[in-house]
Amino acid sequence: MSKAVEKAIRELVLDRRGNPSFTSAPDYSRADALRPFWEQMESTGNLIVIVWDYVKNDFLYLSDKFFTYFGFDPENVYREKLAYPLNRLIPVDAMIMMNGSAFVWDCVSGLPVDQRKNYKIIAEYRMRNDQNKMIRVHYQNITLELTDTGDIWLSMMLFELSPDQNMETLGTISCVDAVSGEAILTVEQVKKNLLEKILSEQEIDVLKRIANGQDTGQIAAGLGVSEKTTDQCRMEIFSKLNAADINDATALIKDVFVDSDPAQSRIVQKINPASLPERIVDLMNQTIHCWVESTGRTKADLAEESKIWRVYRDHNGWRRTQTLDKYLDIHTLPKSPRITQVLQTAYYVLKACRPPSARRDQLEAAVKRVREKQGR
Repeated sequence: MSKAVEKAIRELVLDRRGNPSFTSAPDYSRADALRPFWEQMESTGNLIVIVWDYVKNDFLYLSDKFFTYFGFDPENVYREKLAYPLNRLIPVDAMIMMNGSAFVWDCVSGLPVDQRKNYKIIAEYRMRNDQNKMIRVHYQNITLELTDTGDIWLSMMLFELSPDQNMETLGTISCVDAVSGEAILTVEQVKKNLLEKILSEQEIDVLKRIANGQDTGQIAAGLGVSEKTTDQCRMEIFSKLNAADINDATALIKDVFVDSDPAQSRIVQKINPASLPERIVDLMNQTIHCWVESTGRTKADLAEESKIWRVYRDHNGWRRTQTLDKYLDIHTLPKSPRITQVLQTAYYVLKACRPPSARRDQLEAAVKRVREKQGR
């Protein structure tokens, strides 16, 4: 297990949803009342139920079938808690699961409190049991209880062996509204977030070219760098993604960087940035997405062609957009952001992306939100 995966597991299990805030103590009586229901759920078929308490960071309910069905050692599970089964995942699937779950949680945290309880994670992943046998698991995570401040403190996890025991296909994770069944985050959106979080823009470009069948020489020629630099980049990509081979790596990017209808994403619709800094970051991200999806070109291409942002070359010859990149995250946004430059970039992209589309409409709405906050 790589350090990156171990860090993600620790963050997800112990930090991200640990220590939920209360103004009054959690009501365990409601959880106790549900125990017969959990027992009934797993009494039929091969469904395994686990209920996780984020206040105590411990199992509130753990099915005995969890050990026999998956071949896990009870002592190891009770000692290491959720980290034990997570550590058994195939490395690339662990990366997908950990980063995907964190992404879902970040998005759900931005929903109104009355809607947070509706989300359900659906995933499949490959793992090894204690006999080192590969198995494919179908997994669901459903929120049971929120604190009085809106934090999730109790969730139910449902496990069963996937009907499809295909060990060649990567793990997947998505999120749906458990009430309406509508998609909140698709498999493709989660994979795209993972790639953009872990890989640089240049590494994504290289991976896309690999997926399109280009060899090292073709990639190097297309990017204007040496074959040695390209090979180093390829190895770095595989390392960052914990990919066992080229098939794992290219499967991650398949069907991700293509035109899509962002209006279908309820997260985008429901999480409306309120403050001016949030709206600036949202606008910059919408601008980049519109440019990439409409032109098929990169963020660095936009910076160079528009001449609005500086482009640097690192020691390997890769183009970097360090200043622009600061505007893509609320945590790195300058204290005195250059709003005029952000708006100029958006107008440049709108001019370049003439055909009407849902993405263009979304960008225009983001421009309007920034201008409204400015009082213009």
